[in-house]
Amino acid sequence: MKIVATQDECWDSIAYKTYNDEFYFEQIMQANWRLSDTVMFAGGERVIIPDSIEVDNRMIASPWQTGTQITIIKSPWG
Repeated sequence: MKIVATQDECWDSIAYKTYNDEFYFEQIMQANWRLSDTVMFAGGERVIIPDSIEVDNRMIASPWQTGTQITIIKSPWG
């Protein structure tokens, strides 16, 4: 499937819009290697959306968040 990116859209917002989870941006970027240098779209770019995605239970950060410390707070209720 292909979608047309809108102006100022980024990889994680496309992932959220299509898969309801922004952490799948990496799989979308891999399917669109020719656009991999894009951070924010100008609008009108055709983006390939993989039909299936590989689910990985690891926590990942967006490429522009490299070096950011992520703190996971556990709920006392489980």
